[in-house]
Amino acid sequence: MKERSNQTKEIESFLTSQIIDGNQSHIPPGYEVVKNYQLQPPFSYANILYNQEKSSYLYFVDESKLNQDETLIFQKLYRLIEESLESPTELKSNQNFDDHLSMILKENEKMFLGQSSASMEKVKYYLKRDINGFGVIDPLMHDIGIEDISCSGTEKPIFIWHRNYDSIPTNIRYTSNDLLNAFVSRIVFRAGKHISSAFPISDLALQGNHRISVLYQKEVTPKGTSFTIRKFKEDPYTVIDLIKFGTMSLPVAAYLWMLVESKMSFIIIGATGSGKTTILNAITGLVHPDYKIFSVEDVAEININHENWFTLVSRSGFGLGGEGEIGLYDLIKAGVRHRPDYIVVGEIRGSEAYVMFQAMATGHGGLCTMHADSLESAIKRLQQKPMDIPPSYISLMNCAVVIKRVKENSTGQSSRRAIVVSEIISSDSSHAAFSWNPKTDYFDDDLKESILFKRMVASTGRDMRELLKEHQQRISILKWMLENDIRNYKKVAEIVGKYYRDPESLMQKMEVGV
Repeated sequence: MKERSNQTKEIESFLTSQIIDGNQSHIPPGYEVVKNYQLQPPFSYANILYNQEKSSYLYFVDESKLNQDETLIFQKLYRLIEESLESPTELKSNQNFDDHLSMILKENEKMFLGQSSASMEKVKYYLKRDINGFGVIDPLMHDIGIEDISCSGTEKPIFIWHRNYDSIPTNIRYTSNDLLNAFVSRIVFRAGKHISSAFPISDLALQGNHRISVLYQKEVTPKGTSFTIRKFKEDPYTVIDLIKFGTMSLPVAAYLWMLVESKMSFIIIGATGSGKTTILNAITGLVHPDYKIFSVEDVAEININHENWFTLVSRSGFGLGGEGEIGLYDLIKAGVRHRPDYIVVGEIRGSEAYVMFQAMATGHGGLCTMHADSLESAIKRLQQKPMDIPPSYISLMNCAVVIKRVKENSTGQSSRRAIVVSEIISSDSSHAAFSWNPKTDYFDDDLKESILFKRMVASTGRDMRELLKEHQQRISILKWMLENDIRNYKKVAEIVGKYYRDPESLMQKMEVGV
């Protein structure tokens, strides 16, 4: 038998105290439940609480607690599973864990005779949560309404960003540095990475393609270990979802669709958490199915339904010298040799931007995001080090979409809006094809003076009237999908592909209401 580490004993001790005592299991005074929904029934539920006096929300996780007997079973099985594993990375999926747990139970069935099935299912829930899941924050990972999970240290509430309630605290917290450090070390190790006092900063992808940024111990932050998890949506938002949310209008979406068909290049601009990657995914979902897409990222976040799609992820170096590092610059250089129609870069911020602009100069379409608050500031960043894009190259990026979080006048909650869709003419000139009016929550357009439509007229032989008619037709298609709740990214991609290949058939289908 392998000797268990002190760290493991500490974790078990913590789990036992949490499970027996039911820490923070009662709704605090002054709060009332305004919404309740399932996370992993019948073991965990989410309660949204509201305090009228403080005008504040609290996200309250309600989990079934183990009794004394169940806790002893949990501890025994925890040890048996740990002792049977050569490495924690062996259990790479829930199916592997379930199979392994079934094997352990079968081999030790005499030990657990007489236990009720309800008790055993509850124990299995906690084992899966704490060994193969995310421990005390695992219930949060099962809430599709949560976008971010943030921990700023011990004895502080975990904060979440909820799609309906914005930033609110939870009733979950880490009670000691050892427990928080143990959780972070386990999560990073499971992802095949390393974190230590020598390398205290890590940014990596977790199981399920969630993204975590870690600051370890007190090397770079006085408060000690902290982390932020950006949750990945398995069923990504499509252009139909963005129309439904009001992020963009039907005319904006139809306009972007037409630009994508003409292999125009896009840059999505916004602050952290504004929804840049969501917009990027949605636009990429409009690409012609025959086009080859080559995506390059630091951490995998792009998720599209496209058969001819290559995806590459950068790799950090090994050891102190960083030998073997493969950055975005190298990946884009490699990608150009594959003759893609579109090169998609998760975020440009360094020398990779120059390679991307060079690729666009040779006829490749480009799609990328950048941290900036406006097109003007983005253009300034592009022309400065380390990107160093010459002013004459700026117009190779045809269209800029600026996305921001804004407060809704009616509810006070935040939402995302594409506040301006600009056509880039030169390094110091642009034309706003669409702009969002905050008073009316409406997107004003100036398509008759569209520079990119005029370029499409020159290259296709169609006149402006025909292009505007085509724009209206695509609005009708998007409206039909919206009205029929066709929003799944695979279904949207299927309809977009059908329109490219057989538009008359799709229009007939719409007319008969199939």
